[in-house]
Amino acid sequence: MINRLNLHLNLDFKKGALEAEAKLKLAGKAGTFLLNRGLKADSASVPFSWRLEGLGGFEAFKTSVVRLKEPLEEVELNYLGRLESYESVLPYLKDSISRGYTLLRTDSLFYPIPSEPDFESIIKSVVGPEFNAEITVEGVPEGLVVAFGGEICGNRLRIEGTNRLDIAIAPFTVIEEEPFRLFVLSEEGIERTLKLLGKAYGFYSSILGHRAGKFTVIETPEDYGGQAGKGYALVSGSSLRAEIPANLYHELAHLWNLRATPDAHLSRFFDEAFANYLAALAIREIHGEEAFNSFIEGLKRDYEVIVRRFPEAEKLRPSEWGRLGLWELSYTKGALILYELHRRAGDAFYDVLRRLLKEEKVGFERFRRIVKEVAGIEVTV
Repeated sequence: MINRLNLHLNLDFKKGALEAEAKLKLAGKAGTFLLNRGLKADSASVPFSWRLEGLGGFEAFKTSVVRLKEPLEEVELNYLGRLESYESVLPYLKDSISRGYTLLRTDSLFYPIPSEPDFESIIKSVVGPEFNAEITVEGVPEGLVVAFGGEICGNRLRIEGTNRLDIAIAPFTVIEEEPFRLFVLSEEGIERTLKLLGKAYGFYSSILGHRAGKFTVIETPEDYGGQAGKGYALVSGSSLRAEIPANLYHELAHLWNLRATPDAHLSRFFDEAFANYLAALAIREIHGEEAFNSFIEGLKRDYEVIVRRFPEAEKLRPSEWGRLGLWELSYTKGALILYELHRRAGDAFYDVLRRLLKEEKVGFERFRRIVKEVAGIEVTV
């Protein structure tokens, strides 16, 4: 797991390629690192081997696997190649280097991830201890803007206490209105979006407490998948400008993410289920009860679609979803579990949320105990 990452990137927009120098300080010794399938290790701190392998449990997802001769706690690794998209196996993962729209994110493995080539192992590595990162980006053509969730000073980027990295490069317009910073591809409709974003931020702060610092929104083309990092989110243009921007409310809600144990995180219950239900509550607060009920009914319909595909899902507990690769249930059934808990607990539901936010790490058993202690309700998770 990474403690500190120093990364120098030299991007080639004509070839869609990059050259990189990475220096990693790890929480412990590691000897295996994963990179994007189009990237190849060029040199390292110690002798190494390199080969292309599929992830255990997800063989279609090919990665470049770098194995050092001996495990190290501090590693230098130079690598190069063309950043390859993974959209053939994960349709949202269209990351590439191009003048039209460049996206580099943890999911596409543009920097070395200390992990065995195994799906569960890489998830645990990515959601492990937070790390600090300093990145230098070179080769950006004139007219393009680098978007990032942390500090930006020229071509130097910096972020502290994150567990993922996302860098977008495009002809962005930058809009700043405290506490928000938006990198948008068009200014059309953004004034209304900012007003709604401010209302949602105020609502979440009123029930969960204020969050210091900026919230950055980076616009993506359609079907790139919304994602959130520490203090920022990737959001599609249509989601930004929707009549009811539920996806934007969802990503904003991640500012108040619970800190889940690595095992519990596999199900995505403690981030995606909570973010989706908080989005529902923001919809009720801003757009009214009818819009809230419509959103909940939409979750029920989406859940029924999953059950038709995987009938066994109906009998599974949230703690089992991750192990079986059914984490998508958190967006639907997970949010519906919280909806039912809220209905039963009343205003004590907010006391449960505030108590959970104070926890260093939350697992399913700890969640169950806190719900029982604060709201007097037994839950099965």
